[in-house]
Amino acid sequence: MSIHSCVVAPHLKDELSTTDTGKYGLMFAGLQGLETDETYLLTLGREGSLMDVDTHHEGEGALDNPRIPAGFPIFGQFIAHDITADRSLLLHHARLEELRNFRSPRLDLECLYAAGPSGDPHLYDLNDLDTFLLGINEVGELNDLPRNRQGRALVGDPRNDVHLIISQLHLAFLKFHNRVVDLLREQGTPAGNVFNEARRLVRWHYQWIVAHEFLPLSVGDALMNDLLENGPRFYRFVEEPFIPAEFADAAY
Repeated sequence: MSIHSCVVAPHLKDELSTTDTGKYGLMFAGLQGLETDETYLLTLGREGSLMDVDTHHEGEGALDNPRIPAGFPIFGQFIAHDITADRSLLLHHARLEELRNFRSPRLDLECLYAAGPSGDPHLYDLNDLDTFLLGINEVGELNDLPRNRQGRALVGDPRNDVHLIISQLHLAFLKFHNRVVDLLREQGTPAGNVFNEARRLVRWHYQWIVAHEFLPLSVGDALMNDLLENGPRFYRFVEEPFIPAEFADAAY
């Protein structure tokens, strides 16, 4: 099976997504692309050049982005896996119209929930389909992602097991969902509503963190406040939202 497969079971859509695939596009279609030689790009990364961090300088500017907690870049990787998945052949990458985004760009945790218990039941506990299946680590604790006999993680996006930190972040979301399920049951939520309500609450917490913690630290409070109050100025779409190439391949 290709490592680019999203899941290892038939992928049936439920109410999680309203479209099969998304698309990429351009925010500034009239601008010329950057044309430069490889030597210049390599020069930028040399010691003392524009991309070099001066670790000997004292003060707040000593390190790159000192305000951002160490784990947030990994959270940013998790977000990227949630909103983008390009499985097209490399030869198609030169033609933007042939790229497809196999994620809904709505911060809906599709990389976590996939198609839900009905579409991707292998991700969920057979004895309690409202909860995620957890894996047992080397010391016998439920502190790993669920895995098959070959060690492949059973998750909504295999990229969330490419290194230990993002693997543990994905596990934290699995455990958070399971705890929310427990809380809803303690509060008397009807059995038929537990999963959807838990998913909704987990999504809301995730989206709040993105909007009020991750993005302000990434782009600054002023820009984020302006965006929330006045809406986007340059990002426009007609029918369906798209992932701008300027964002996916440059800014992010």
